[in-house]
Amino acid sequence: MRPNYRVLSVYLIGVFIGALDTNVLAPVFPLIMRGFRIPLGWVAWTITAYTVAYIASTVLSGAWGDRLGHKRVFLWGIVAFMLASLLAALSPNFWIFMLARVVQGAGAGAVYPNAQAEGIRQFPAEKRGMALGMFGAVFGLASVLGPTLGGFLGQYFGWSAVFWVNVPIALVVLAMSGRVAASAAQERPIPDWKGGVSFSVLLASGLLVLMGTGWLRAVFAVVALMALVVFIVRERQAASPFMDPKPLSNGAGVSMMVGAALIGLDMSAAVFVPTLVQRDLHFSVLSSGLALLPAAFSGAVLSGVGGVLVDRVGPRKILVIGLLAGAIGGLLLAWPPLTFTRFIISMVFFGFGTAFTMGAPLNRMALALYRDDQAGEALSLVAVFRGMGLAAGPILLTAAEVVRGFTGMFGAVMVASLIGIVAFLFVPDLKPLKQGHVVSEG
Repeated sequence: MRPNYRVLSVYLIGVFIGALDTNVLAPVFPLIMRGFRIPLGWVAWTITAYTVAYIASTVLSGAWGDRLGHKRVFLWGIVAFMLASLLAALSPNFWIFMLARVVQGAGAGAVYPNAQAEGIRQFPAEKRGMALGMFGAVFGLASVLGPTLGGFLGQYFGWSAVFWVNVPIALVVLAMSGRVAASAAQERPIPDWKGGVSFSVLLASGLLVLMGTGWLRAVFAVVALMALVVFIVRERQAASPFMDPKPLSNGAGVSMMVGAALIGLDMSAAVFVPTLVQRDLHFSVLSSGLALLPAAFSGAVLSGVGGVLVDRVGPRKILVIGLLAGAIGGLLLAWPPLTFTRFIISMVFFGFGTAFTMGAPLNRMALALYRDDQAGEALSLVAVFRGMGLAAGPILLTAAEVVRGFTGMFGAVMVASLIGIVAFLFVPDLKPLKQGHVVSEG
């Protein structure tokens, strides 16, 4: 089988939109704060709202794609994401903006697992790490372009321009998709949507417990407990549970998902970097976007390398190296006073860490937990736990910033990376055979 790069390009561009949206937003955080007259903590909640919706949508959409065809669900996500971008750009107040972010997250949740599940089908089994590495490289490219584009648009056209830019890209994807054949569908039941709703409420209320104070925290704790009960009952009673519990029935699966959540937390710290350099190094909005270029460039260059290495040596070693690089990057930013030279070095380490954790290494492990016809579900599951870290990260990190400033914030990133290394040591490594199959190594 020869790789089909023409079809793969459609799915890569679709993933690029969601990745660009995350990275293009970071430099305009201060502008959004001033525009809606809200503190940094509330802006962080725009990331959390997006991520909670993304998580719920990812599990359902990945499973829908396995059953209804990945291309169909992928295109639904592209349309939803485009319309939500329009709503965000035109939002008259912060609450409409939050609603738009929720819809954006749901659309991205439909795009990401289905794009990857269909994209890896364009490659032979022994080169799936390479295919996943290409998706990682797309994230790296978005990391290179996103902050610079966001800083430029924010500086000269205002924060709403970072959402307008999604529309023409989405239209290109929709036009290109007409030349892509429909993907295969399977007659299997759709996961329980009630379980999905209860899981989303559980996650959102759990995060609100972290953010709330006094009686509000108690209210959210009760809501979280009730949602947990409903979720457990639905998982036991539903003919097709929202989450397949089999991959989490052993210590290795649990350790891998803990590691995925910690990687998500590390990733969430990137949105605060422009604010850090605007405050501590006195960068302008445009310059703060450019400041992320060392991390973005090194991540883009090394993502493809990470995919190839996964095929050759297995994902665990690559993940451990990436998390160690992330820990070093966190230490360099947490060490006061911040200097320009140390900042640049830390960004290179963060780029290295992103390249060797996101994309191929983590997703290759997830695919090994499921059958080949459950690729969408496998990629959805790891995205859920990584998304948990992404959702909790802005809240936990801003709480650390309140206590110890940016030293506390990036010190927490360092600790999370080191704990992630320990978690992945309990996950058996994967080695490819010559025939392209995969076996586990303790």
